Amino acid sequence: MRTPIIVSLALSSTLVAHGQDTKTADDAAIRQRLATYAMARSNRDSHAEALCYWEDADFRSSAGPFVNGREGIERQMVVNDPNYRFELEVVSLRFLTPDVAIAETNLQTGVLPFLTKLVGSYVMVKRNGEWLIGAARIARAGP
Repeated sequence: MRTPIIVSLALSSTLVAHGQDTKTADDAAIRQRLATYAMARSNRDSHAEALCYWEDADFRSSAGPFVNGREGIERQMVVNDPNYRFELEVVSLRFLTPDVAIAETNLQTGVLPFLTKLVGSYVMVKRNGEWLIGAARIARAGP
């Protein structure tokens, strides 16, 4: 009778460890996707930035309209000023399901020395093993 319990406990420990490894890998993949997004934004590459979103994603900023779809997001994100900067810091990452997470971020954007502090919430979605932005909401940071 003890053998099944020991086997069961060992199997449970293995599954927990595997789940933690997967979550760690997913955490890293999401952070990498957001770093790629921030780099594209900072480089004013709206096409590369839009590729960080799912085809059917949406974007809303306190400074602009609600935009649906990757093409609309690409048009919305065009920046022409060569001095434009964009910085993103992930403050927290919470998994709602194994395939959906919310990344809360602090952002700084604009042209030096006048960077605006913003906050961003990014709904990250995993499909076919790839994490992309499913929805983004950007607003001015509080005082």
